Formats: sequence, structure tokens, C-alpha cells
Amino acid sequence: MSLKIVEKENWNNFLLQNDASFLQSFEWGEFQEKLGRKIWRLSVENNGETMAQALVVKKPLPFGKSFLYVPFGPCLASEQTMQELLGELQKIAKAENSIYCYIEPLEGVKLLPFRKEFHSFQKPQKRIQPQQTLVIDLTPPEEQIFKGLKSKTTRYNIRFAQKQGVKFIIPEIIRDKEIDIFYNLAQKSAERDGFANYSGDYFSKLFSISSQEMQVKLFFAKHQDNYIAANIFVFFNRTAVHLFGGFDHDFRHLMAPYFMHWNQILFAKNKMNCAIYDFWGIDEKKWPGVTHFKRSFGGKEIQYPQGHDVVYSKFWYQVFKIARKFLKK
Repeated sequence: MSLKIVEKENWNNFLLQNDASFLQSFEWGEFQEKLGRKIWRLSVENNGETMAQALVVKKPLPFGKSFLYVPFGPCLASEQTMQELLGELQKIAKAENSIYCYIEPLEGVKLLPFRKEFHSFQKPQKRIQPQQTLVIDLTPPEEQIFKGLKSKTTRYNIRFAQKQGVKFIIPEIIRDKEIDIFYNLAQKSAERDGFANYSGDYFSKLFSISSQEMQVKLFFAKHQDNYIAANIFVFFNRTAVHLFGGFDHDFRHLMAPYFMHWNQILFAKNKMNCAIYDFWGIDEKKWPGVTHFKRSFGGKEIQYPQGHDVVYSKFWYQVFKIARKFLKK
């Protein structure tokens, strides 16, 4: 088996064939580079056939240290290739002064057989992507999906918003103006709900990597002259992912978030030919209100597998582990 450099089309084709996440896409790697992060695209080949791929991102730590991160990956056609990937990750970690690699898989990855050859595997200190999400199957007819919404109140609120004149807007071109509108709405939600918001530049860079295979789209809810809600979606592998959102609480009586999600469901199904609508994260303890809202649409709840910290420097790993616990107090 061997590692090789893969072109964009071939990279994404392997991901699409193996039901991978957009977080492993070629475009997401470009986005990380635009954010100033160093990345690696590792591909394992056997007799001319790709067996595994992993997008790896380097993230900084204090004292000149760093860690490596594999978001919702690696993508494996065969678990036997995991050994080659782990070996390459160890080489990168040594060259980049990385004390560990956080592997956060989309599906279960068995690392136990490799404990003796690679450094210790630890339970991760902090999860980066959602541990649990909720998805809606978009393959049934539109009427069936609407009837299948879990709460009667949800269906009522969708119709109510429409009667109140709330409009669903899809910008044809995303300029600084549209990004500013989204950012202001996202900032209002962040301040109200205690979330940390990204900068406007972050969202500008996110839209810049949109492609035919991984499209990034912005949706608005507008009432009269006011933009009252906005959502950013990523479309990849016939899956619509609700990545970011914002909402003006002063207009909560118009029920725009319900109206938006229903129209986004229709757009994903009818315009983007998606089979899955992913609400991207639920957690009763961290986000009780948001989780209750998302669950009102019904769907299927998915629990992602536990991630792994592959530790290369036990000393520094313990230092940062203790420091993180101290900072939480």
C-alpha cells in the first residue's frame, strides 16, 4: 500500500462512494487553509485502488505545541488501511510538534489492534463536532413529510408564519451585504443563547469555497422590510446540513424559524435532490431550547461514535489536560 496526492475530483468521488461527511471534502480542506491552518490530505492506495482518505487539520496550542484533527473521518473502504494512516499521522505529528491527534469519526473506527505500534489512545478531552444529531428522510412525498412532522404546533406555526406574510428568500449572489445581515442575526442569537459567534470574515471565507459538489447556501426569512432569520447550509453527498443560523428574537411571534426549516426542507428535496436533512446537533443539557425546537420536526436521532485522542507526548498531553480542567473552574 502507498500514500499519494489526490486531485479534487478523485478525492471527492471516493468520499461520495463511501458516504462521507462534507468535513472530509476537498473544499473543507480549502476552507481550513483560508483560515490559516495547515492541512494534509492522506490517501492510501492498494494496487491502484483507493482504500482510505483522511483530511487532517493542524490546530495550535500554547508553548509552540499543536494537535492534529481528523473531522468526521477518516473515510475507509477497509479498516485494514487504518494502520497506514496512523503511521503517517505519527510522522506528521513529529514534524509539526503535535502532542496528539484527535480522530472524531463519523462511523466506528477500531483502533485497539494498533495500541502497541502507536502511542496510547485516550478518551478525548473535548468534542468538536456534535455528538448527536437529528435527521429527516427526504425521500417520501412532500405531503407525507409534512404530515410526519412530530408536533401539530410545528405544522400550525409554519402555516401561521406564511399567513403573516413571512417570505423565504434565497440570495442569488452572496455579497458583503448579505453576509453582514446574516452576521448581525447570528450575533443576536449568540448573545441571547450564550454561543460563541464567528467573525464576518469567517463566513465570507466559507462562502468562497462553495462548488458544484459542495454548495454553501444562505437563506433568509423576511417580514416587510425586516430580515428576521437566516441560516447557512452545506449541501454535500445528497445531504443538507444546517451549519449556522441566526434569529431576531424581537420577531419571535411570527414563527419564522419553523417556516424557514420547512422551506429549506422543500428546497433540499426538490431543488438539490437531497435524501437527508440534517439539523446538525442536539443536546438536551447544552442546548435544551434548540433541541426541543428541532425535535418538534420529528425525524431520526443519530448518536455518533466516541472519538479518540492518539497521544504522541504523554507529558505534554497531561499538562494540557490539567490546564484545561483548571481553566474550566
